[in-house]
Amino acid sequence: MKSALWQIADLLFPSRCALCGADDHAASDGSNAFCPTCIEQLSPAPVNRCQRCAAEIGPFATSVGGCVHCRNRTLRFSNVVCLGMYEGSLRKALLAAKWSYSAVRMKSLGSLLSSARSHELAEKKYDQIVPIPQHWRQRIIRNFNPALVIGNELASRLNIDCDVHILKRTAQTRPQKRVSVNQRFSNQSGALAVTNSEAVKGKRILIVDDVLTTGATCSEAGKVLKAAGAKSCSVAVLARVLDHSA
Repeated sequence: MKSALWQIADLLFPSRCALCGADDHAASDGSNAFCPTCIEQLSPAPVNRCQRCAAEIGPFATSVGGCVHCRNRTLRFSNVVCLGMYEGSLRKALLAAKWSYSAVRMKSLGSLLSSARSHELAEKKYDQIVPIPQHWRQRIIRNFNPALVIGNELASRLNIDCDVHILKRTAQTRPQKRVSVNQRFSNQSGALAVTNSEAVKGKRILIVDDVLTTGATCSEAGKVLKAAGAKSCSVAVLARVLDHSA
């Protein structure tokens, strides 16, 4: 039973779903910003996805060696786990979360990823979570790093460390969304570096970001992590953006 203080707080400040705005449906303890109906929309049951890049593919298509979205790309990670495709409710919720003053929405989405895809995340044993870092100029103008917020939620679920300091940005690149799909790998080339090789040597790394389109940023992260001695690299993101919708 709720305490009298909680009951008064609910009366004065009723919880609202961050996506649909429904009253008194989001968790009142702040554990999730979305109502049960919206949670179902944000974390649909997985369909046939590419084993390599997590893009949705046809029901009878195979993805051995990749799919039409990634087959001809050199990716420095082995697989991707995502909540869903970057469309509909997930796209709306993710955009609102990225530009929110508070990290609550992003934390809720990270929590959904960790719970809805717990089986996929548990298939591989990870030793370390490494979020994609922001350049120091980004940290000045952004209230939080989405990748770090998501990474912390996954770390809590998997009971492993999340360290945003393992990678650093050595250059401020143009935002990927402002670069053509064909130029995104060259845009990220040389933009990341490992700060402590001993921290990743021999470890199975889970790279975390908010979205994945071509995979250029996470591939660059995988490249430098493996060069520093990481045993393997996988990726977890909230949404997979298909190239034609980027």
